[in-house]
Amino acid sequence: MRAAACSAEDGTRPSGTLHNSMSGRSVSGLAAETDEVLMARIRAGDQAAYRTLVHRHLKRAYALARRMSGSDAEAEDIAQDAFLQVWQRRDHWTDEGAKFTTWLYRVVLNRCIDHKRRPAGEDLDSVPEPPDHAPDAVTHIQRRQVAARLRDAQDRLPQQQRAALALYYNEGLSGAEVATIMQISVTAVESLLKRARQQLRTLLRASAQAARDSFEDG
Repeated sequence: MRAAACSAEDGTRPSGTLHNSMSGRSVSGLAAETDEVLMARIRAGDQAAYRTLVHRHLKRAYALARRMSGSDAEAEDIAQDAFLQVWQRRDHWTDEGAKFTTWLYRVVLNRCIDHKRRPAGEDLDSVPEPPDHAPDAVTHIQRRQVAARLRDAQDRLPQQQRAALALYYNEGLSGAEVATIMQISVTAVESLLKRARQQLRTLLRASAQAARDSFEDG
């Protein structure tokens, strides 16, 4: 992931980089601490605790952002922005039974929404990769095509449905946790998941039919 410049003298950015945190340079004495203990230290301005927390959760934030945005580059920006928000808004954190990851996921989702409002640019991630000429290339290509169709179908879902799917299935959260993150009821989460599954099936059937038609026409 690209390094994010995070040095400033006004305290709005922690010193060092998020890239350093991803490279394993968390403080060993803090590695065993819970997220909530680390956040308590971060509220007091402890940058070592911040680096430890970033090292622990940046990949997770990136994965959620990637599923929401459909773009590697955009997901990197979102994940880095989200952790910058964690530092800048550290005074807003309150340990009242809520997990840090719940707060983090909410920040990531909000950053995804903000990014979607920006003018769209060229998506280099959509450029196809060179063909794989390994012995199992056909199987590999078929799997990639299926995965690509699934990603395309997910990207075409409404944003709330996409978020519910990512949190519930990809992140393995409970319906109650998803509801807390999305700030909706559990019933609303269940409804979103049901509609998302139905729409995915419809989109995937249409995609498969289009692929068959294209093959027959060729």
